[in-house]
Amino acid sequence: MTTRLPALDGLRAVAAGLVVLTHAAFLAGFGATGGLTGRLWARGDFGVGIFFALSGFLLHRGLVAQDARGRLDVPGYALRRAARVLPAYWVTLAAVVIAANPPLRDWLLHAALLQIYVPDAWISAFGQSWSLATEVSFYAALPLIVIALRPLRRRNEALPLVVLVMAAFLTTAASGLGAGEVFGEDIQFHMWLHARAPQFLVGMICAEALLVSSSRISRRLSSWAADPAMCLAVAAGAYLLGTTPLAGALTVEAATWSDLIVRTALCTVVSFALLLPLVHGGESLYRTVLSHPLARWLGAVSYGIFLWHLPVFFGLYAVSGVELFRGGLLPLLAIGVPVTLALAALSHQWIELPSSALAARILSRHRDRERHDQHQPDAPLDH
Repeated sequence: MTTRLPALDGLRAVAAGLVVLTHAAFLAGFGATGGLTGRLWARGDFGVGIFFALSGFLLHRGLVAQDARGRLDVPGYALRRAARVLPAYWVTLAAVVIAANPPLRDWLLHAALLQIYVPDAWISAFGQSWSLATEVSFYAALPLIVIALRPLRRRNEALPLVVLVMAAFLTTAASGLGAGEVFGEDIQFHMWLHARAPQFLVGMICAEALLVSSSRISRRLSSWAADPAMCLAVAAGAYLLGTTPLAGALTVEAATWSDLIVRTALCTVVSFALLLPLVHGGESLYRTVLSHPLARWLGAVSYGIFLWHLPVFFGLYAVSGVELFRGGLLPLLAIGVPVTLALAALSHQWIELPSSALAARILSRHRDRERHDQHQPDAPLDH
């Protein structure tokens, strides 16, 4: 197993930055009017795929390590995930509800992270939250996947890696099942886990390959990772293709099955190519840049950036009176980004860290009680 990799914090910051840019471009209409630059910003939704790949790598690595020790602590895993995600999410949602006053049904569905499973439960100022509903469904599925891979691992330690690679290709093809969905009228199946699984899976593949470094797939990954410039070029090429008609519209227009498959494949390639040299490669300028203290800090507060940027952007449009999709990009970024960073820092310091620390204390006390009970002598029989 690898130790903690500081550069992954920097990659998380890249993902958050892309998500911020795509929403800024969308709200200002810059994605449609800004030429190539506008299209590049609009395709920043690929940042979500990077977040998914990071989750796949880090969480799969952790659960497989637990399973190898013979103690897969699913309740502890669930508590840590809930503490990491839900408190800050609910605080941001509460602020959005107060400001936007959406229907009760909609904010309750958002609070339960069920908004992607109904056709019209959409809060515009919190639209990015769909990906958290997808993320949580991955959290629920992952322990089952780890358990399902056990028999394969006993039979041949490289088999889980082969299965995950096959699953990545199969789920990429399955991502086209949501073709033709009309936003606001139909259930958006392309947001469900089956359609976003390839990005999670490439992270899991990177984690699994670390366990079987002698396998053919692992050796191939290591050879690619040894050339970070090539990986970055592949990521850039796939990202650029994502801005072309091959990947469909850059807005919420209905997509064809081929649009969805190509978009999913390109997003997966970008996520994989950016992650691979950080976890399988050696020291490089790429890793050094993403390990910079500023990049790491931005990665540390990236969850708050993700949560707060869209409500802040909508709030600025509401206060300024500027019409959506009709400009205002520079003021939006000049004011919205600093405000978002401040709220993200506060969220990290006062919500995310304390809630994670509380979960750690609860789990520590539970482990202490278990150890105490194990060392207690059996009670004497009453005579």
